[in-house]
Amino acid sequence: MPGRNDRSTVEQTVDVLFQVAAGKMSADADKEVLANLRKHVQQVTEDLYRPKPRYMDAFFFPNRDNVFKLERYIKMAKKSLLICVFNLTNDVLANAVKHVHDQGVDVRIITDDETMKNKGNDSQTLANAGIPVRTDDHEQHHMHNKFMLVDSVFLLTGSFNWTFQAGNSNQENLLVVDHPFYIERYNTEFEKLWKQFAPNEVASQEKAAATI
Repeated sequence: MPGRNDRSTVEQTVDVLFQVAAGKMSADADKEVLANLRKHVQQVTEDLYRPKPRYMDAFFFPNRDNVFKLERYIKMAKKSLLICVFNLTNDVLANAVKHVHDQGVDVRIITDDETMKNKGNDSQTLANAGIPVRTDDHEQHHMHNKFMLVDSVFLLTGSFNWTFQAGNSNQENLLVVDHPFYIERYNTEFEKLWKQFAPNEVASQEKAAATI
């Protein structure tokens, strides 16, 4: 049996109520008012069951302006920022991540262990700044995800790696969505990987140096 808030059940109930009301009206003017009211109720029902997205975007690379657009999305974080990215060498984006961390945002990063060895990779620098960073632990298999969750409100995902080359030379894409279905799925995947890679937390080199 459908639940009380099942959409089809609600719509059927509303239809019956309007049919009963229409049957009690004899004047054509009253019936016209009722018909117009029914249209408004249909629109309200549609809006309730299909809320309009607040965050909806798609942008492409190579395009340096879109690197700064991604930077702005990062800086929208007020509570939490979950980043899962294969390679992170773009200083503009790394600095934006550090900025929100310094503002008190709960930032966590998952990345690939092999790309951390790349020249100019910013993951260690962010770990040194106190941001929790974890990696996979397999040289042949990669943590190849590329997505970001901002405040568990909206998601950015696509082919884009957070590198200078990806922003300036590669054909890449990013999609921004805030549908609860995708937010829940990506949150779940992030937490699964975060737990899986718990033994691979990147140690802060600054803390290590201070204890020597």
